[in-house]
Amino acid sequence: MPVRELSAEDALAYRLLTAGAFGGVVDPCDPASAAPFGAGRTVLGIDSADRPGGADGVLAAGATIRHDEISLGGGRARCGGIAGLAVHPAHRGEGLFGQLLTGVIARCAEESMPLSMLYPSNPEIYRRHGYQVVARGQTLVVPLLDLQHLRAVPGRRTVPVTAATMPRLRALYEELTAGDNAMLRREGPLFPEGLPGGGWEALLLVDDSGRDRGYLSWTRRGGDGPGLEVHELLGRDRSDLQALLHVLGSWSTVAEHVSLRVRPEDPVLDVLPGAGARPAPGTVPLVMMRVIDTAAALAARPAPAGLAGALRLVVEDDTVPPGTCRAGGVFDVSLSDGRVAAAPAVADAPPSPQHLGEVRLDIHAASLLLVGGRSLADARRLGLHAESDEPAGALLDALLAGPRPGVLDAF
Repeated sequence: MPVRELSAEDALAYRLLTAGAFGGVVDPCDPASAAPFGAGRTVLGIDSADRPGGADGVLAAGATIRHDEISLGGGRARCGGIAGLAVHPAHRGEGLFGQLLTGVIARCAEESMPLSMLYPSNPEIYRRHGYQVVARGQTLVVPLLDLQHLRAVPGRRTVPVTAATMPRLRALYEELTAGDNAMLRREGPLFPEGLPGGGWEALLLVDDSGRDRGYLSWTRRGGDGPGLEVHELLGRDRSDLQALLHVLGSWSTVAEHVSLRVRPEDPVLDVLPGAGARPAPGTVPLVMMRVIDTAAALAARPAPAGLAGALRLVVEDDTVPPGTCRAGGVFDVSLSDGRVAAAPAVADAPPSPQHLGEVRLDIHAASLLLVGGRSLADARRLGLHAESDEPAGALLDALLAGPRPGVLDAF
């Protein structure tokens, strides 16, 4: 029952499997249903024919690994985004979910992805394999009348985003989110150039010198509910956010509310006027992540200026068979000159003169902490195993300090 990489010949079988699991209709007679998988993805599966009573040309299980990159406090790390993981109804209860997910984790390690990310339908079954909730999506419903109280900001104007100006918006997104944790870098081939389409619109905010200061993107909706779905509202400073919210308030003559997608600890939350904002109804999307390669995840992050020292990090991972990935082990970590060096510890090697002690984490604490924005105390409050010598723990906390992880998956 090997987990294998799927090819273009398996595309129809995989789409039939995921449509049955997540909804949708796939027409086998439509050539598009058998189109090759897109670039920037690795698709894995298990054949039904390898199972007792299975059938040829049918997949017992399958999953997609997206080749994403995320921000890590000013650095970058490759990240396997897991999507479309499904098990055929005829083969559920046979242990294929765990076998496939273990194969996915191993493939992420083979493809040098230090981290993996997913949106879970059932968090507990992914947690059994080392994934940990690191973020929650948040959307607010804001009365547009509240925004009418905001005044225009002198020295700011807006310009439409077109195919010609879209590269400026993309560059601004890269700049404004580079210091965040877990934000997608949104580069090709998974994020093709050009306008997103599907009713997506946007405005760029510029100052009197012509410098881009922020942007606002939205889709106008009809029917019940908020008439305007705002995907992103990003600015360089508080005045920029106020200017964009003022523009947003101009829709108050045609809509009563706006749904506003925000990051954890989003600066726009401190600029919203009034007290009418409320959480959007419905489920709250969770984001789970897992460390695949501890040393590479640490080395991808720059060290804060002036922070120096060394520690020994022990990560215990019993959620996958030994050798599946490079998360568990004993690592020597050192910080100097704005860089982090991390490598498996050498047995009997003397400690560095800067060695401050040991930090010991289970895989869930490691997956929570190494994305950034959380402390050892946070991990312990969640009931995760996180022990440390005090100086070593303080050094690790200082390295990982920053905004809590937030994921906005598309423009």
